[in-house]
Amino acid sequence: MNVYDPSPVPRPSGVTPPTAGDPPATRPGFQVLLVDDSPIVCERLSALINQLHRPIRVAVATDGAQAVALFKQLQPAAVVLDLELPGLSGFDLLEQFKRRRPGCVVIILTTYAYPEFRENALRLGADHFFAKAMEFERVTEVLSALLVPPPLTP
Repeated sequence: MNVYDPSPVPRPSGVTPPTAGDPPATRPGFQVLLVDDSPIVCERLSALINQLHRPIRVAVATDGAQAVALFKQLQPAAVVLDLELPGLSGFDLLEQFKRRRPGCVVIILTTYAYPEFRENALRLGADHFFAKAMEFERVTEVLSALLVPPPLTP
């Protein structure tokens, strides 16, 4: 498991950086699980997410089994998921993630952006479906929008 710390993100006073031993519920910030077997994709996405200058913690899984274990451990608010992975397919993972935590936002980011794959992913509960070649940076737009607090109601 690779965990990228979002430093140098400013932290509110009195908040200490999380450690690997902290339970997920006590870690400050927004947790994202990246699931892709390409180190280049994971590094690029992590860098883009860190450029948001928000308290986002990024964990990386490079295969299906690792993704399931990290999902259970971290309970992320969002998952960025490739469809082609060693072990379980992205479709299998999507189905498991949505069954375990329906409120988790799942963003499919794939090289295989075929219409039938898009339809299947959306039917299984994907919240977004992006083609790596053309929509890579839309992932950060979605994550940034998730961090905007809802308007206050009177």
